[in-house]
Amino acid sequence: MYKILFIMRVIALLFFAAIMQVSASTHAQKLTYVQKNASLEQLFKEIKKQTGYNIVWYEGKLNPEWSVNANFRKTPLKDVMNIALTGMQLDFTISNKTVVIKEKEMSLMDKLNAAFSNIVVHGRVVDETGSALQGASVKVKNTNKVTITDVDGHFTLNGVPEKAMLVISYLGFETKEVEASEKIGTLQLVSGAGKLNEVEVVSTGYQDIPKERATGSFTVVDNKTINRSVGINILDRLEGVTSGLLFNRGLLGTNNSKISIRGRSTIFANPTPTIVLDGFPYEGTIDQINPADISTITILKDAAAASIWGAKASNGVIVITTKKGEKNQKLSIEASSTLTLSNKPNLYYNPQISSSDFIDLEQFLFNKGFYSGTINRIYSPISEAVEIFNQRKSGNITSSDSTEKINNLKTRDVRDDLNRYLYRPSVYQQYQLNFRGGSNNYRYYISGGYDKNLENIVSNSFNRLTVKSSNTFSLFKDKLQLLSDINYISSNSQTVQESYIPYSPYDRLVDDEGNSLPTVKNLRLAYATNAGNGKLLDWLFRPKDELKNNVSTRLDQIRLKLGINYKILNGLSLDANYQYLKENNKRVADNDLGSYYTRNLINTFSSITGNTINRGIPLGNILNTRDADLISKIIRIQLNLNKVIATNHEINAIAGYEGGDAKNDFYNQILYGYFPDTKINGNNLINPLNRYSYYYDPGSGQQIPTAPNLFENNSITQSYYANASYSYKKKYTITGSARRDESNLFGVKANQKGVPLWSVGIAWAINKENFLDIGLFSVLKLRATLGYNGNVDKTVSGYLTSRNLGMINEWGSNYSTISNPPNPSLRWEKVQNWNIGIDFTTTNDRFSGSIDIYQKNAADLIGNNPIALQSGITQFKGNGANLKTKGIDFVLNSNNIIGDFNWRTSLLFNYNTDKVTKYGIKQGSNFDIVNGNFNNPLEGYPYYAIFSFPSAGLDETGAPRGYFNGSVSKDYTAITSALNPNLIKYHGSASPKYFGSLINTFNYKNLELSLNLLFKFDYYFRRVNIFSGSNNYSYITSSDFDKRWKKPGDELITKIPALIYPNNPQMSTFFQNSEDLVENGSHLRLQDIRLSYKIANLGFHNFSIKGLNVFLYTKNLGIIWRMNKLNIDPDYGNSSIPQPFSASLGVNFNL
Repeated sequence: MYKILFIMRVIALLFFAAIMQVSASTHAQKLTYVQKNASLEQLFKEIKKQTGYNIVWYEGKLNPEWSVNANFRKTPLKDVMNIALTGMQLDFTISNKTVVIKEKEMSLMDKLNAAFSNIVVHGRVVDETGSALQGASVKVKNTNKVTITDVDGHFTLNGVPEKAMLVISYLGFETKEVEASEKIGTLQLVSGAGKLNEVEVVSTGYQDIPKERATGSFTVVDNKTINRSVGINILDRLEGVTSGLLFNRGLLGTNNSKISIRGRSTIFANPTPTIVLDGFPYEGTIDQINPADISTITILKDAAAASIWGAKASNGVIVITTKKGEKNQKLSIEASSTLTLSNKPNLYYNPQISSSDFIDLEQFLFNKGFYSGTINRIYSPISEAVEIFNQRKSGNITSSDSTEKINNLKTRDVRDDLNRYLYRPSVYQQYQLNFRGGSNNYRYYISGGYDKNLENIVSNSFNRLTVKSSNTFSLFKDKLQLLSDINYISSNSQTVQESYIPYSPYDRLVDDEGNSLPTVKNLRLAYATNAGNGKLLDWLFRPKDELKNNVSTRLDQIRLKLGINYKILNGLSLDANYQYLKENNKRVADNDLGSYYTRNLINTFSSITGNTINRGIPLGNILNTRDADLISKIIRIQLNLNKVIATNHEINAIAGYEGGDAKNDFYNQILYGYFPDTKINGNNLINPLNRYSYYYDPGSGQQIPTAPNLFENNSITQSYYANASYSYKKKYTITGSARRDESNLFGVKANQKGVPLWSVGIAWAINKENFLDIGLFSVLKLRATLGYNGNVDKTVSGYLTSRNLGMINEWGSNYSTISNPPNPSLRWEKVQNWNIGIDFTTTNDRFSGSIDIYQKNAADLIGNNPIALQSGITQFKGNGANLKTKGIDFVLNSNNIIGDFNWRTSLLFNYNTDKVTKYGIKQGSNFDIVNGNFNNPLEGYPYYAIFSFPSAGLDETGAPRGYFNGSVSKDYTAITSALNPNLIKYHGSASPKYFGSLINTFNYKNLELSLNLLFKFDYYFRRVNIFSGSNNYSYITSSDFDKRWKKPGDELITKIPALIYPNNPQMSTFFQNSEDLVENGSHLRLQDIRLSYKIANLGFHNFSIKGLNVFLYTKNLGIIWRMNKLNIDPDYGNSSIPQPFSASLGVNFNL
């Protein structure tokens, strides 16, 4: 822990030291600059360049385009400023290397003169169509004098100084500034739809909210950040750029999400954040969304932000907004192309046992008789070396021949052949083209995208085509808007049918001439070569030849969204939206007679009587198809209220109804003896009631399944919701939301009560308080929220549920088993969520960021619960578990250097921890806890807790030792079966307690360089060792084998036990789960580097390019520092291979 704190302090020290170094640099405070009619902006840049002093002013105090005749030669800074501001009612102060320009205090005479020169301003405010805008704000700039327009758009302002500037604003329109005059006339505002600054607006999926009015915790990812990285999966682009979002690599267990927002909120239910696409929950395959169509992404993290989504919100919500056309926009054409090249996976990353050591181990085991039973079963697979040992023992080959063959095997490394024949560098190509624009009454966005990927495994590929069309029609002077969105996705992937896992480290895939060689799979090579004396099909498995036998997976998705917006009254509108989504995911494996899959199945269920071959499975292809169909329909009707009352009061509210129906159908069938040309199959020749014997073991056998496997899931939901906010003078904001959800998945009692989920929030814009205006912050807002979110486990229903086993009983009927008993009280999971946060931006924009402290108290979580034995079952899944999560999100952005050369830094720092506070089923033995892989939670500890058996090291014989009842012990059975959790060691969570990123971006004119450093601290993982995977020594693959105890005294230098025979399974179980194999996962990683160059307004003879951007992006650059000393990447452990280095070259341009 102290090391972690030290690392954090070092990072913080380096970060702030860099910033302070910029501020503390010493520059001369005199200026030499001669330039006629220089703009104030030019002068201020020169001051910054020569003296290091920043010039800041409140918006509207001066126009940076005003000119000054600069004739300064070693002139003191104070004199320069006095000359520059001559004739202006402005003054300045100099402090901390910053010049602050402010209004000059007026003398009594000046105030009297101004009073007599004031005028009365009459005017009218309208929109583009000439319709009156009621409630528009008309303010005298830099004063508190303000009024609003009446029902006809008219306004009157008394006592306005001559030549004062008026600021006219209205929600949804661009702000306008004009010089005051007595008869100012009609002022027309331009609609700001689609033109609001993306970072100033947050989207909940139901509405867009100005960030200044938000009380909840949001993170907005703008389009530039989305396109900072490359890749076909939109979620992958969020890593390292989004506060509170963690990518869960390396986690074990069956119920984990790829990403999590603010940690864990459930145990068995869905842990994945809800994805919202253009306002509706997205039920489709998320990695199929084209990133090039995405405009912004908003992460909803706390109750006030996400509770409007009710029972879908407890894991957080990711709101994705796609691109659309803009009003009165000329045709804009955007195109992009990206080429990504990736290295082959580093197969040598995991140090494995050498072929020589592995063969020596096999020799040791052979001499002990370990393989005798396997050898006596003539069909059981044995390695090539063991085959040689047996041939030598049987006298079939001489000792010298066997020695020569064994020595040859010891020189091989199967990874060399894998690297050469089964893997290749990947090549990813991405192409995108879109058109957008609009007139006064019509907006459009049309795009097409194509991806073509050649994956790392030879023969694996992926292709995707995406088409999108978005249209908005405005009718009756914008009172009625019609919207349509049509999206089509079609993708196809090819993967190898038969995966290859080397049977030994010396396997060989090709001979010296490059011809494919067979390797051991599920039968002994000698047996597979000679079985049936030529009457059976070839039974050998050749990995290289299997590359041509692929599985094809095709996905087709169409998403249609229709919407109507009608303006009932000024500030009151009605939305009606409908979304239809249909997705078909079809997996087809047409295994011909050349594939090992087909040959092996046909041979397995064959028998030979004399010269007659009886085949349980007829000759022909074996077609395995799986169809997964999704149809989702959602309708939403919503009222929107946006009203400004008496200038200072702003009310915004929505209320609506939402109904949804999602149906999932799964269909899987195998057709035997299938002929693609005629579509004929031989399933009718197979008796599903018959038990067919295995050719290689006639005493064993099974039924051959021919019946299709069906599964259907239908989820019907309906919800009523409302959200409202009230703001006073844009200083104080109160928000509230409520939602009631109902579903067919839940019990009658739960639906009768409904599930009311709600939130409240407050915000205080401290910087707008006169009594707290200290000039340091342009934004300083305090936020606090409290509320409840929900979650649902779609695998559990309030009704009796059963599962079809896909088998046929002796009476010829399918049979099922009960998955869960009926539970009329089954209800949503409920998560209480509170958040306190502060947003800040300094006056000179040097620093900005936010701090959020939060806690989530999850109750009624789905978990295993005990039930009376009289019911016929021992436990059921239902509400009954609790979990508490708490943490901190900290964001700090800084502009370190401003000028022709810019340096910006963004620090994302997150702290998150959780604890299971209630769980119905008590754990069994200590082994059940240690080996639970997170699905056997222990009260009082994190969900991802890592436990181990305490180790006392090795004894003088090389045996591992532990502790039992306080004493050193080798009673492994007693240690592992003990029922006292106090006897095991808790290390920490497998999920990092501290994580985040540090992004530094450097700009020089049109050139930009960006580096992203990721960090994860204070978490643990269990590494693979020589005993992992089996208590059978023949499965040893780890290089730890060479580090094992070999002689007395080695116990002082190694933790790896001695090799003993026969193996002690209890000892292996103890050592696999001992503290000696738990490692600290803390590390720093250089995630990526991006270099880009932009060119604006590039002209050619016949056409011009508005913007051109060329970039180079590199990813997976490696770990800079790690806590473990074994060179293991904690994100992947030492049982998988890290993502290889990749480099992308891309270009995008606008016409």
